Amino acid sequence: MIGMGAIYTGLGLFFFYTAYSASRGRTWNGAVVGGFWGLYGLNFFAGSALSDFSNGLIIIGMTLLAVFMRAQPSTQTVVEAAPAIFPEPAGKAAIKSAMPRLLVPLLIVPAVAVLFVLVAPWVQWHRQPLIDPKRTNQIGYVIATLAGLAVAWWRLRPPAGLPFASGSALVRRVGWPLVLPQILAMLGGVYMGAGVNHQLSTLLTAILPAGNELAAVLGYTTGMMMVSALVGNAFAAFPILFGALGLPVLVESFGLPPAPVAAIGMLCGFSGTLLTPMAVNFNIVPVSLLGLRDRFAVIRAQIPAAIFVFTGNTLLLYALTFFEGHPSP
Repeated sequence: MIGMGAIYTGLGLFFFYTAYSASRGRTWNGAVVGGFWGLYGLNFFAGSALSDFSNGLIIIGMTLLAVFMRAQPSTQTVVEAAPAIFPEPAGKAAIKSAMPRLLVPLLIVPAVAVLFVLVAPWVQWHRQPLIDPKRTNQIGYVIATLAGLAVAWWRLRPPAGLPFASGSALVRRVGWPLVLPQILAMLGGVYMGAGVNHQLSTLLTAILPAGNELAAVLGYTTGMMMVSALVGNAFAAFPILFGALGLPVLVESFGLPPAPVAAIGMLCGFSGTLLTPMAVNFNIVPVSLLGLRDRFAVIRAQIPAAIFVFTGNTLLLYALTFFEGHPSP
């Protein structure tokens, strides 16, 4: 069965390559950066075979190296100049003619991902699924990305190692914020293990009026937005709020199906992610990559979209809750 093991192995090899590329300069900063990405690659490559204690030591080592990376005189990784795929366009006409060559590979990714999810359940070997049904979405997205890369390679004809060298250079330029989604997502499990969701559920049910659909919906969606903004990641906030209000109140008390409650809650959490500098990899790193003077330029641009997404999904969840709680006679 094809599962996430092969994908993790591939990611581990890529980060090993990134560590090698960073340490080739034989400088102190290069050694620190190489050690950081080497440990990260080890976590992907052999994390499932290691004990929880060993994986914890890897995370502690990465944290210490990240501190040393920030202490270096130069915090930006040197990005090697990549060979040009095609000469720099001389005018608007040349730019317009080049755009389809870049757009088609991007469109390939969602098309292949959707097609893979639809076809995967039918791919079997001796009446057994060949693709892990629990990981179809993740595997499909990886395969779709590889398909887009193959199409881009065919249309643009870059040097063989350019995609990997450019990806490694981008990883080193972004630096430690690249690992934040994985680390913050783990916080949800930590909070659940600590019983934060149960404590928050007791507090909110004591504050919110019982049987009030609007209060329950606002508590859930607003809580998702605020906690996501606080920790910088909706995946860390979701187990807390879904366990505190989504499951016991909206699902069990008002009878809503869990799938829309979870999906709408995540969208409200994403709206909180758009508003916070805690989401470093989304809102602060692009400022550095684009060379913007205003550190909060990305957040300012996202405020209208965040408010629109939050308001629309709150109204949608309230409509679902109201009609579910008031069945027609």
